[in-house]
Order: sequence, then C-alpha cells, then structure tokens
Amino acid sequence: MVVLISDEESIIEEPTMPVSNHMGRRGKRWSGSGQVCPIKKIEQDGVHEPVEAEDYISPGQLYSTESGRLFHAGRILIVLVGLPATSKTLLSVAITRYTRWLGVRTKSFHVSEYRRQQEGAVPDDYFSAVPQTKEGVEYRQKVLKAVHDDMVNFFMETKGQLAVYDALNIRRSERKEIAEKFSKMKIKVLFIESVMTDTDLVDHTIKMAAQSSDYHGLPKVEARAEFMKRVMINKPLYEAMQPEEGLSYVEYINFGERLRVYNNFYGYLTNKIVFFLMNLRGKKGCVYFARCGTSDKDNYLNDEELNEEGKRYSKALTDLVLRRVNERRRKRHGALTPAPGTPSTTDTPYLLPTQASLDREACRGDHRVRQMASWDGADEDSFVVWTAPRKRTYDTAKYFEEKGITVRQRSQLQQLHPGVVADMTEEEIKKKYPREYAESLKDPYHYRFPRAESYHDLAVRMEPILLEMERMCGDLLIIGHESTLKVLYGYLMACTCTELPNLKFPRDKLIEISFSPFQNHAKVIPIV
Repeated sequence: MVVLISDEESIIEEPTMPVSNHMGRRGKRWSGSGQVCPIKKIEQDGVHEPVEAEDYISPGQLYSTESGRLFHAGRILIVLVGLPATSKTLLSVAITRYTRWLGVRTKSFHVSEYRRQQEGAVPDDYFSAVPQTKEGVEYRQKVLKAVHDDMVNFFMETKGQLAVYDALNIRRSERKEIAEKFSKMKIKVLFIESVMTDTDLVDHTIKMAAQSSDYHGLPKVEARAEFMKRVMINKPLYEAMQPEEGLSYVEYINFGERLRVYNNFYGYLTNKIVFFLMNLRGKKGCVYFARCGTSDKDNYLNDEELNEEGKRYSKALTDLVLRRVNERRRKRHGALTPAPGTPSTTDTPYLLPTQASLDREACRGDHRVRQMASWDGADEDSFVVWTAPRKRTYDTAKYFEEKGITVRQRSQLQQLHPGVVADMTEEEIKKKYPREYAESLKDPYHYRFPRAESYHDLAVRMEPILLEMERMCGDLLIIGHESTLKVLYGYLMACTCTELPNLKFPRDKLIEISFSPFQNHAKVIPIV
C-alpha cells in the first residue's frame, strides 16, 4: 500500500543540522551554510519565484558579470506566438527553468496571470486577438500595457536579462509593434511560433489547458467546450509568421518534432536556447528519484556489492515504482493486462503496457499506425531506469532488469567526488582540516575540499543529463547517490544554491515528480 506523506513534510533540511552526504554509516558530513534556509513544501516548484536579488546566483552559473548578465548576450525578449492549445505556457516555463539554471536572470510574463489579477468582469470578446466591442478593446489594451510595462521594468530596473512573453501574438501588426518597441531599447527580440498539427498532441494539450484555474469547478466537458471557444474565435485571425516580416524567429512544430530557425540575427545564448528546444519534449510520465541500496561499509572508496539489507531494499523499490507506474497507467487508459508471456502476480508486479502499446503491437507493420520509437524514452509508453556505474547503484536496479525493463549506466551520475575527506566523519574533518572545514560552512554549494568536486562542479558536469531528462517522454527512475539526486531535483524544482546542498533524500523514501504546463509537483512516498 502506498501512503503519501502530508504536504507539511519537507525534503529540505535546515542547514544548521548535519546532513548525510558521502560519509556512509561511519558519520555524517556537515553541509550547512551557517544561515537559515527557508523550508520549502515538498510540492512547491520555485520556477515562478522572483530572482531579482542583486546577489542571486544560480546552480549552473559559470561566472558573474558586473551587469549581472551572462554570456555577454545583452538583454533578450522571447515572444511566444500561437493559438491556444499550442503549449506556449509549457514552453515559457521550460525556457525559464533552464536559463535560470544557467545563471541567466529570467522571468516569464504570462498574460493569463495578469488578466486574472484585473478587477471586474472580463468582456466576452476579450479572448479574441481582435475584440469587436469597445469594452473588449480597452480591457485587452489595459492587460497588455500592464505586461509590457512590467517587462520594461524587468529589463531597465532589476538587471533582468531574459524575459519570456507568453501571449497569443498571432497578428502581424502586433508582432511588428513589439519588435520595434523593444529594439529601440537595444533589447534583442526572438519570436518562437508554436505550431500543432498532430491531433493526439493537440487533444492532450487541450485536456491540460482545460485543467487551468480559469475552469476550476467546471465539469470536464464544459471546461473543454469553454476552452475550445477561445481556439475557434482566434483561428480565423491567425497570421502565421513569414520570413518576409524580417523578424528573428523559430518555428516550433509539434513540440519539437520539427524546428526551423529564420533570420538568426543573434548569438550564443539564443542558439543555446534553440538547442534546448531541440531536446525538449512534452512529458506524460513521471521522474522518480531513489537512493541506491546499502553495502557492508557504505563507503566512497570501496566499490562494494549490495548486502542483504540492500537487496531487500532493491526488491521493495522495484515493487513500489512498478505499482505507481501501473496505477497511473490504469487511471489514464483503464483496465490493462500484462503483455503476452509476462507473468504477473500481486506480489511481483510487472510493467503494464499502455493502450497505445497494445494498439501498435496489434498493428505492427501498418504504416497508418504510429510505431513505437526505438530509442530510450522517446514515447509515453517508455519506462527506463538510470543508474550510476558503481556496483551497488547498478545492482539496485537488478530486479527491474529481470522484469525486462531497460537499465542504463550513466557515467554523468557518478556521485560528487569528496577528495581528501572521503569517508571521514564531520569531527575528523574538523580536526584534520579546520581551515577548509570553516570555509565549507560559508558556501557549501561552491566550496570544494582539496582534490574534490563542489556541488557547482557536479551541476556543470551533469548538464548533458539534464537535457537527456528533458528529452524523455515516459517514466524515468534515477537510482543514484544523494549528491546527484540533489542536483537533478534542484533543476526540476528550480531550487537555489542555498537550498540545493540542504536537500535530503532518505533511503526509505521515493521522490516522484510529475509535470504540468505551469509547474512541476513532487511527492514523497515511503518505501516499505
């Protein structure tokens, strides 16, 4: 039985307490900062929290400049273009999360959020890009002015570097006005036009959009109908972007299926964002984080095999994750049966196929039915397990492999290298390296002991795995050391440098992260 821990429980520990790192059972290494870090609820995603403080530093930030703007790229405005139900909000949040991680001062400006903050009733034709009533025109101009003023303030007053403007912007005249206005302020403007032609993808996007706060309390059928009205009134008004407009833009088709870049006027940072978009995919599965099982000494220097306790933990982890995945698949697709030839009992669950998997199997070779992609994580049907190369980490995934689930060793998941303090207790470090110990308390994220890695080094080293995670569409379980899980969780939940070293991942807990267009959600589940 799976029991969810209450929302009051946190996976962030007060930095005034020692937290487990790579010291194993012999002791715990101090990783506090000497300052009190705010406790974050387990489900809270920090991607929408402001980052306007002068001294703000991001986990993956390579350097700082006097202006606070990185990569010598100046100021950039990303303008999203597209009809409703084209995942513009998801795009804006994803770009914000990634660029903030890199150290870029980024903020998303969602027109829908500004509209919800306005007082009074919303005119019926406000949701049209070209309102027909005086009230609709005035209301729309009022909302857009508030957004534009805040974006100008973000660039001019708070040292903001990258703003993401999430609105329709489907009229050519509107795009021209935006480009001219911000170009005069020496702000580079890049448009991203999100186009959806895949009917399954459109249907899923509409389903997600109809769950927004705009339709809270409405039955699903009514919510969908109300949302479709917004789509239909804007469809005849949509003017697709063309190279002749003279604007720099990206045509983003079916959420990464195809991507075209036009009039690429800008440099490194915009190209890095385009590369990120090439790896971004819509997610229907979850990402799970779990510690590896125990060995006899549990030390860093010994590449040991699992002990009996570790093997029991491995079995319990396998059963729990498969039950979680199967429960979600049943909820989404209804009653499903195991694949032919797969034994299944109450005590030993096997991975259930989705209805899409069964349909493909029945129509294998039929070109009219989209076949399963051959690479890991390319489809919502997929379930992949990643582990670090060390024996006890890989062996923790042994039971998944026995059930026919793909298990990959990823070298980037190698834990933080402790250097000279490997397998030492806090007291031993304090006694042998008093100066280094004192320095580590000042900045536990960036400080590295002699011949060791810092959390910052680890975050930079793991950037390729972050992009791989973004590419995965289905379910993904990552079994690793606490230090690597901190970095991956810190990225998906937009943690700061202060929070990240103080995250805690107890061995008896599974972390489940689910995705939605506006923010990610985390749950802590006991492993029993």
